[in-house]
Order: sequence, then structure tokens, then C-alpha cells
Amino acid sequence: MTRPRALAVPLPGSTLRAPLVLALMLAVPGTSGCVQPHCTSPLYSEAECRVIAENQRARLRTSVGVELRFQDPEATDDSTWDARGLLEELPDGSVRARVAGAGRFSLSMRAPEDHDVVFPLTVTNVDPEAVLGIGIRGLELQQPLDPSNGSTRTIDVTLAEGQVQWLVGERPCPSRYRLAVTADIQTNPTQFERIIDRLQEESQHSAGIDEPLVGLLIAGDLTEASRDEELDTILELLARVPFPVAVTAGNHDIYRPNRPYYNLSFGPGNHAFDVCGVHVALLDTGSGALARSVQARLPELLHRGDSRFLVVGMHHPPYPGSTGAGWSQEDRAQALLAELAREEADLVVAGHNHALHDFSDVPVGDVTLREIIVGTGGAYQGAGVPRYGYLRLTFDDDAGTMETCFVEVPPVGYAEPPNDPPNGLPYCAPGS
Repeated sequence: MTRPRALAVPLPGSTLRAPLVLALMLAVPGTSGCVQPHCTSPLYSEAECRVIAENQRARLRTSVGVELRFQDPEATDDSTWDARGLLEELPDGSVRARVAGAGRFSLSMRAPEDHDVVFPLTVTNVDPEAVLGIGIRGLELQQPLDPSNGSTRTIDVTLAEGQVQWLVGERPCPSRYRLAVTADIQTNPTQFERIIDRLQEESQHSAGIDEPLVGLLIAGDLTEASRDEELDTILELLARVPFPVAVTAGNHDIYRPNRPYYNLSFGPGNHAFDVCGVHVALLDTGSGALARSVQARLPELLHRGDSRFLVVGMHHPPYPGSTGAGWSQEDRAQALLAELAREEADLVVAGHNHALHDFSDVPVGDVTLREIIVGTGGAYQGAGVPRYGYLRLTFDDDAGTMETCFVEVPPVGYAEPPNDPPNGLPYCAPGS
């Protein structure tokens, strides 16, 4: 039997999200014989296999026949789905849904045709200030707001036979708000825990001045070798963060290729969301390149719509010659840069290099991009005193401005920040 090369197209985008997509095959013209679907023998160190995995985990048919699907927030038809979260049925029959990003989200829930269903739904990684609604699409009833529950909400869902209900959520925002960014935790979750402590302090302070911290972005390498205990440790630490955390994969997060361990813990590595006035797109470059299906979706993923700002994050910096170390296919880095320039991204954030660098003038044709490498989440930085901490982005929708500064979180034994800030990127004011 001849097995010609085949191109699978596992596209979860707005126009093709049906289950058929995961099996769609295009054979090479002029060949004959059998074609094996992509990732039949999976290798999850390959980017395209992880795209399939993140789409599989964004929908769930439970043991009692309920179909749950993460959706584009604008969707009105539950026949589609989008990789915007992670769904899991627990042994007691309850369902846990981890929302992948901050801001708006939606989840469709369809009952079986022959019986009613009642089940507990626990939603995690949701802003404590988010307003949730559940019910028939467009008629969702608002759920009581209880910020004391942190980023986890539990709802008892009742579905009549054949009924479709939706869970929707959105965070109300003032005109000024903040995002935090870091990357590269790897072998040092102890230092990352110190960073989380500082983020908790900032969250309390910023809420008091009506300038809330609405999300944390982590640009890959949450682990050193993607082992179960490493993943569990990071999940436990992130559960303490009092606002949503959006992550994407780095090369250290995909070292065990026989199972999609990263996707089973965090959901999608390629996803976009809108929080307040910012459109955020996170891209999985853990394999040193984008999956071809994701590259084809870049115009969709990067489209800011009505959002004022566009922030794009990935693990490997896409600026060959200065920041591009780690890309296995430089043509895909160049193609990504072209799309970023076309969309006039306000900021590109990345990790991989265990350092802090601010490149404010990345030339792409007649457009200049700004790229900040913030590999400061705890990973070893070489000789000398490391610079640990996170990038703070402060947005003002009314003024149309984005301010950047770095919050240094020194290691144990240092009472004061031991480093001078890099050119163009000041330290944030103490206590702010």
C-alpha cells in the first residue's frame, strides 16, 4: 500500500470549527493509495499535533450525554466550537471548565434528546469581578457576584431534554487597567512564587485606585521537562492568583511527546481573547515554529476588532538576527512579523532568552514594531545577579496610551532591586 504525504487541516477558526475539521485530509495530487490522518501516531512535540489536542480538549461529551463546547464570544450556534478553554469530566460526574484567557468568554451546553440533566459546573480562571450569565442564548440570567470565591465559580446547571444553554462571562472595566507579563519559570518555581506574592500585593493596591490588574500572561517554559509534578506545582501556584492567567507553551513544556501534557493541564497554546480594550493573541511556538494551520489563521487570531490595543505573545521572539534564537523555521518567523506589521501590533512579548530586553524599533517594511523579551520568571540567567520579575502594562482606553515598566522581584537575600533597568524600560515606581 502506498502512503503518499498528506496535509491535515485541523483549523479551529471562526469559519471551520466543526468536528469534520479534525479529520479533513488533502492528498497530494496525482498520487493513489491510502492516506493516514495527521497524528494518527501522535507526536506532541510537533506543533500540528498540539493544535489537534487543544481542539479536542475544548469540547466534551459527558458520560450522561451533555455536549459542552467553548465558543467564540460572538457565536450563536453551538454546532461550532473554538479552542478557548479546557473541559474535563470528574469522577463524580461534575464538569470542570478552565477558561484560557481573561475577559469575555462563552460556553455552550446541549442536553441529550431523551432526558433532562442536572450537573455541577465549576469554572476556573475567571476574574472575581466577572459578571456571569446562564440560559438560552441572548436571554442569559445573571448569576450572583461573589468576589470572595476568587477565580473559581461553581454553578448547578439544569438542562431540559434537547435544550441548549450558554454560560457567558465578561469583566466590567474602568478606563485604566493593567496586564502583567512574564516567562521562563523552569527549574525555579520558588522564585515564581515570590513573583505571585508581589502580583497579589499589586492586585490589592491597584483595585483600591480603580486601576485593576486584569490578567497575567506567561509566554512559555512554565516547566523544565513537562513532568507531571512540575505541571501540578505550577497549577497550584496559579490557583492563588486573584485574576485570570493566560499561558502558551515553550520548548521545555513539550519535552514528553507521547501525550499532550501541556494541553491536558492548561488547554490551548494558540488562542486569542479580548479583555477591556486589549485584544491579546498567544501563539504556541514551543516547537520553534508555528503550526501551518495556525499560520493560516493569523489574520483571524490577530484581528483586534473593536479593541483599542493589540498585544501578541509567544515563547520564541520573532526577530531574527537580534532576538530570534530558537526558531527552527525562520521563514515562519518572518511571515509572523509580516502579519504583526500588517495588523500594527502595539507590543510583542516573548521569553526563551532568560533576560529582559526592550527592542523599541524592530523594522518590518515601513512599520516599526516594539518587542519586549521578559524571560524573568525564575529560570537561570547565568553569572551575576539575575533580574526576576514581570512586565507591567498600563492601558488607558480614553487617552489611547500604553505605559510599560518592570516590577523587579529580587531573589532571597536581596533587600533592594540589584539591577539597573534596561534602556527605555524603567522600573515601576515602588509601592505602585
